Amino acid sequence: NTMKKIFVIMLFLLATKAQAITNVTYGGFSYGSILPENSLTRFVHDRSNGQSVIDKALLQTVKKINNQSFQLSYGLLKDGLSEKDQNVLVLALDDELIDYITIEGDDLTRTDIILSFQIIFFNAKNNSLNASIPIEVSKVLNSSKPLSKDQLISELKNMYENEVMQYFLQLINNFELKNKYNNRIGVTEVLFEEKAETYINKNSKNNDIFEKTKFAKNLSSFLSFNNNIAIVPYSRDRTTSTIMLKFQNSTRTIKLPNPDYHIHLTIRGFKNVLFKEGNIDEQWIYGSYVKIKIFQPELDEVYFEEKFKNGLNVEFSKRSTKNKESFEWIFFIDSLKMLFDNFSKQTIQIDKKWLKNANGNKKIKKSFDKISKIYEKCK
Repeated sequence: NTMKKIFVIMLFLLATKAQAITNVTYGGFSYGSILPENSLTRFVHDRSNGQSVIDKALLQTVKKINNQSFQLSYGLLKDGLSEKDQNVLVLALDDELIDYITIEGDDLTRTDIILSFQIIFFNAKNNSLNASIPIEVSKVLNSSKPLSKDQLISELKNMYENEVMQYFLQLINNFELKNKYNNRIGVTEVLFEEKAETYINKNSKNNDIFEKTKFAKNLSSFLSFNNNIAIVPYSRDRTTSTIMLKFQNSTRTIKLPNPDYHIHLTIRGFKNVLFKEGNIDEQWIYGSYVKIKIFQPELDEVYFEEKFKNGLNVEFSKRSTKNKESFEWIFFIDSLKMLFDNFSKQTIQIDKKWLKNANGNKKIKKSFDKISKIYEKCK
């Protein structure tokens, strides 16, 4: 009799587990908030002879997904499906940034390729966002002179077939999809303090890389990757929060929910200091300074508000420092990304050494415990 009860309970548990699996239709690759003609990705996503390089790589990768929370199907959405069975998975390219600096004294060109994506789960019945996971994939290439268009396209193809797919698979395997999320989190505001504003205006030719959207995406992708959480995409204008996607040859406008927990990111400034000087080399520290606030507007409750700084040590030959003002902005961005990465890892494991230099608040561990609990509520 006891054995029968155990068997029935096991069957019940198996049944409820089976019910919890969400059905998802594979929606392929799409351009998000970037126009194809403004990207070099369009050459890697050329469908003139059938499937593009990206189509093939993504389909192969999707078939390797090992996730117990959803079940993928391929083909068109069938008519008459219930609302919960109309979830669609799309990998959307949000931004493509290709920039280079030339360090003339060293005959060195550094090219940065930064690809920003959203892994989107949306409901095709009402075009609402279910979950969004940001990914940023970047690559640094060193060469003696600027790369040609063909070389850049070749590097992009390589990135899509390798790093992009590796990140995509890792993130999606670690993510638990639900039909409904009770709590959501997202960056809703990016602010520049006067010192940051002054530096950015001085480097206005690089305005692209200093856009508020870019900083929001940087922070969001590190938070998501290190903590396995979905993050509502940043929208500068919260009143018309939507993403445009292509799905089954039609353009969809996906409505973004308003997060319950808001993250305000303040870029406080950038500063460099000569750290060490030799006969032929110089070492410079590139400092980035931010403030991060996490709060719940509805309850008017602030859970976290702290300032952080990060220093990046860069070594130059003396002959290359003559025109360093023309290229050193890239090292401030590197420093800032390191800061975001380290910040987002503190909820996994506290790094006392980094925090001592970056923040100095001895009681900050309690604040990170609060953030961990918020992340759990958003999973």
